[in-house]
Amino acid sequence: MSVLLDFLRLFAAIAVFLGHTNFYWFFCGHVAGFGPQNGQDYVVIFFVLSGFVITWSVDRKKEYHFGQYLFDRLIRLWSVVIPALALGLVLDYFGRSIHPQTYGSIFSAEHLELKVLLSGLFLHESWFLSIRPGTNGPFWSLSYEFFYYMIFGTIALLPTLKSKVLAGLTFCIIAGPKILILFPCWLMGYLSYLGCKKFRLNAVVSLVLLLICGFSLYSILGPRWSSWSPNDFPGLGIAPLFYSAKFLDDYSLAVLIGVFLISASRWFTLDAKPSGWIFSFIRNCSKCSFSLYAIHFPLMAIGGALLASGHLKGFSHLQGTLLVFGCCCLFALLFEFPLKQYRKLVLKALPFLSDKCGIRY
Repeated sequence: MSVLLDFLRLFAAIAVFLGHTNFYWFFCGHVAGFGPQNGQDYVVIFFVLSGFVITWSVDRKKEYHFGQYLFDRLIRLWSVVIPALALGLVLDYFGRSIHPQTYGSIFSAEHLELKVLLSGLFLHESWFLSIRPGTNGPFWSLSYEFFYYMIFGTIALLPTLKSKVLAGLTFCIIAGPKILILFPCWLMGYLSYLGCKKFRLNAVVSLVLLLICGFSLYSILGPRWSSWSPNDFPGLGIAPLFYSAKFLDDYSLAVLIGVFLISASRWFTLDAKPSGWIFSFIRNCSKCSFSLYAIHFPLMAIGGALLASGHLKGFSHLQGTLLVFGCCCLFALLFEFPLKQYRKLVLKALPFLSDKCGIRY
């Protein structure tokens, strides 16, 4: 199952990235992009996969406590989020000085330091906030992910019913209704993991469900790849619901993905350990997915500014897209791949985490 999850995660990250190459300001907008017109559908796939993977991770670890879980989740997020925010600020600063017009509709300088701080603490989508740290619009989903991690972790790992309820409600209150509206999409990943663990459908039923889900997903996502408008879902991207406005549509996608995973577990079992260069290649490529998602937008913005100002000449839209993708992969090599090393550095710098909190590598 892990290789299927890695493939879907990589596919979703690339779809979001390619979808943003359609924006008119990217490389002057002379040519249409390569991806879907609606990238949020693929963020919903991320939510389902996240719920599946986090549940699987917690379920297979013995003597796992909330402190260790919190450390694991924060190091995983901050190892990419903090450098992405810092690099985004630098890229936006130089990009705006090169060609301010490129940033006209995608950047707001008001209270920038506060926006970055709230984004680093994952509070930028709480309640009625919808804050973009610089140009990095895709950061919205990280606030959702963080609160889903916390709500699930408190309920699954805190020792008493009272602590589960109090901590879970606290995170729900801080998150606010907008984030909680899409929580069922994440929980669909949780349910699909349980389905994969407890049931193994026969081959015929699995194949039928795969075909139904595959056809349904294609019927929904296929037309949106080439033709889609935010006007199709009134309120999307604006107050009060912002990115949660098309929640019913997102629920249907999440259910289809969840059932797809359960039916696919007939052949991609949880305990399977695939080997070979193809599986290793997919796994290593999928490790770039978080970085690709977190940093591509500021890179695209400065790329558009460089081309519009004449600093980059002779670059095609495809070459610009590949250049941004390559920079994201380099970012992943620096900040996403060495996750274990960062964990060790933090524990060495803060030994009380090991001595008093029982945190381990």
